[in-house]
Amino acid sequence: MLARQPIDPLAAWRRPAAEVMAPERLGAARATRHSFTASLLRRAVQQGWTVTVERWAVDSDGVGEAVYRVDAEECTLRFVVLSTVIEERLRTDRVIASAWDVTAALVDGPLDAARMEHIRAEVPRQEQGTADPATLVWTRGNRSARFFDYVVECLAAGRQPSANLVGSSPYVLRSTAYYGNGRFGMATYDGVRTRRPVAAPYRAQMLAAWLFREFSCDLVEHMARCRSEAAVPLSPGWRRGLGIGNATGLGMVPYVISHPAVLDRWVGVRETALALARTTSRDRAVARIPRLHSHLDRALSWCAARGDQPCAPFQDAGSLGSELSLLRANLSGARHNGRHPLDDVWRWAEDNLGLEAQEVLFGALTDLDDTLDEQADAMLHVDHFEHTADPVADVGQLRTALCSYDWVRDLLRARGAEHWFWYYSRDNEEPRRGVRGRDPGAGVEMPVDVARGIARLAAAVAGRPDGEPVGATLIAAPELRSIVARVQSCAALPYAEVRDNLLARDFLPLQLQRFQLAMYGACDYVPQSTDWVRVTLMNGTPAAAELPRLRRYDHDLFPFLPGRGPS
Repeated sequence: MLARQPIDPLAAWRRPAAEVMAPERLGAARATRHSFTASLLRRAVQQGWTVTVERWAVDSDGVGEAVYRVDAEECTLRFVVLSTVIEERLRTDRVIASAWDVTAALVDGPLDAARMEHIRAEVPRQEQGTADPATLVWTRGNRSARFFDYVVECLAAGRQPSANLVGSSPYVLRSTAYYGNGRFGMATYDGVRTRRPVAAPYRAQMLAAWLFREFSCDLVEHMARCRSEAAVPLSPGWRRGLGIGNATGLGMVPYVISHPAVLDRWVGVRETALALARTTSRDRAVARIPRLHSHLDRALSWCAARGDQPCAPFQDAGSLGSELSLLRANLSGARHNGRHPLDDVWRWAEDNLGLEAQEVLFGALTDLDDTLDEQADAMLHVDHFEHTADPVADVGQLRTALCSYDWVRDLLRARGAEHWFWYYSRDNEEPRRGVRGRDPGAGVEMPVDVARGIARLAAAVAGRPDGEPVGATLIAAPELRSIVARVQSCAALPYAEVRDNLLARDFLPLQLQRFQLAMYGACDYVPQSTDWVRVTLMNGTPAAAELPRLRRYDHDLFPFLPGRGPS
């Protein structure tokens, strides 16, 4: 007798993939309490992590070394920072850089003289360097040409920076990578998981980013003190308000296509959180309505502070604020008498608001409930990243699985369905796009064309009899092995596929970039073209010195700089 599958009470409340995986909705995503940044800081506060500066040997120009010690449960981790000053012409957001103002490593275990010497020799080399297996993350970054010197000068003069001058991208250092998971010889994914405090996916990288932000604040304060006895430190508001700059381009896009199981878990966590919020009982929901009001008030202030910021093709803050005002008014006027009042709020939003406003409500609703906090870490873990085809499986089952891909037909019928090809640029060391038939490189095309692969597979199995092994199809068309493996492995994963065609003329990379950045915890998205976007990470998070004083961590979904909105 087959074992009875447990009943999932939330199954009927999770939205269908056809709705959730639409690129327009993914491109409207915002950070939530289950984004990786929020998850990191929540655990740090709950478990009583402490951060101390174990070594500070930095001169007045900001050149030198710093070591931050993190006592996190049973682990002692160290963030080793090597700081210098490079020529302005060498500063770039691109992966192909060969020098950076700051390089750093997050390491586990003792830091003796020999290991420190190895770090000094290898970490600044980045892609050309070699790490030891107790290293968890390497990162690097540059001083902001617009803000670094300005912030130092302000503090040295005894005043805080102007929020109006810094604007909506508040950072003094910008990073360009957070390498981990076995890269350059460092700890593998499974190796990182043996360190319980950072065992959750992306937690080590987020810890490195947060400590990078901590160093950036310490650095400008130190340089200001070296310049003037009248220097002041950053105010608590500025300490929280500053983040780490980051520019994200085409390189992120193939990741979610190449890792469908990871994408399914990311979206699954979000959908489970929304389902929990919508099914909140009436009494609990009514008690949480004031907090929902508070979230919406803060969102409205956030929009007001960014009303003049260009953000096309994303929705501008002014019109988003207008929609949120309608939501706020509806929430105030609702009687909340239904069995699931928060579901009533959500359904009203679906009927009356655009996707961006819905996603603001998504974050606000899911922040009301901490039920999923502990489970989310386990839900995000994926055991196997590689997928292999099963040649003995029934071709009839494969054909049935292909029915869930009926959405590809319309994508391939659209004009310009094969306009682009994707390739990995040897010169730029990252993915690029070329126009098919015009640009060179189509001979080394990256396999990101899921829609086209599905169409070819469907045609190949159309005339095959049920009961025949899939291997027969693969013998006739061995080039279909990878797409067969994908369909077979994703058959039970509802959110594994983006409903889009990366080869289409109108494909918008920003939409997939924004979704990933929202999962990381970024709050500001400032597009620079259709292909890349500037963001700020870690702004709105507590400084290291605050951790011991916090009894709980409430993630700031709408962070402000001092003087730009609510404190």
